[in-house]
Amino acid sequence: MTASEPRVSVVVPVRDRRALLRRLLDALARQTATDHEVVVVDDHSRDGPEEEVLADARAGRCVRLVRNPGTGAVAARRAGVDAAVAPLLAFTDSDCVPEPGWLAAGLARLEAGADVVQGVTRPLRRPRPLERTVAVDRDDGLYATCNVFYRRTAYDAAGGFDLDAEVRLGFRPGSRLRDLGLGEDTLLGWRVRRAGTAAFAPDAVVHHHVFEPDLVESLRRAWTAGAFPSLVREVPELRDTLLADRVILGDPARLSLHVAALALVGGRRRLGAAALAGWAVGRARQVQATSWQRKAASLPALLAIDAVATAALVAGSVRARTVVL
Repeated sequence: MTASEPRVSVVVPVRDRRALLRRLLDALARQTATDHEVVVVDDHSRDGPEEEVLADARAGRCVRLVRNPGTGAVAARRAGVDAAVAPLLAFTDSDCVPEPGWLAAGLARLEAGADVVQGVTRPLRRPRPLERTVAVDRDDGLYATCNVFYRRTAYDAAGGFDLDAEVRLGFRPGSRLRDLGLGEDTLLGWRVRRAGTAAFAPDAVVHHHVFEPDLVESLRRAWTAGAFPSLVREVPELRDTLLADRVILGDPARLSLHVAALALVGGRRRLGAAALAGWAVGRARQVQATSWQRKAASLPALLAIDAVATAALVAGSVRARTVVL
């Protein structure tokens, strides 16, 4: 690396999130690790995020724009890596706000010998019922691209992000979600981890945007849970890092729904009804709302999301021949 080359390239895909991208670029400009470049890959946006990138470049920030023809976030990240010049890679998303010490914390682990580093992701604010965000406070083994670092040589040796992963694994809820990429980040992370060294950086923190309620979007995303059995089949280590009791994905309270389904199928209606009631009551207790009226308004949608996720997991477990509940 020459004196003029950055130590790390931060790769960010974006599509139609100009305002969020502006907030991210400002956060990256405040990083305590200053010897970095930002590679923004515009995946055929319609709201002009390139103007934000060009404004930063004119202001002297080390930010570059790469154009992608609308082929999705996975292809956009690959294009960003192809354009990157640094020996170290950092990934975050346009809906994230890294803390000032984010880059420095991730780089410290890479320079200490790690090949892949996962950081902590927290909601930007406390989410209300039905709102969507991301929270990761431990080494869950997913290596989500909202907060992950790679040594470039390890990334290249592992072949980069798999463009066909979401289809092979069974994430098929429509082209819109397929464009986001699902599973390829986990597969890459474990290819690198198995071949080298992995680290978790609790001080590499990004804050994730909290999106307003969108029931249709939430139901689509719940259906993608059906691919997790296939993902666990390919990455059995997830039973230790991600799944509770090596089987349960997400909220253990959903087990009551599984019990209800089995009881009703077996003709045990009273047991099924009791399990359903327990599931609904338990879910209601978990809802953090300012009033019982708000709880009551959000509960039917939350139960529907649970039901879709459960059905998807059962179908996915049958397809993958490995049980995830």
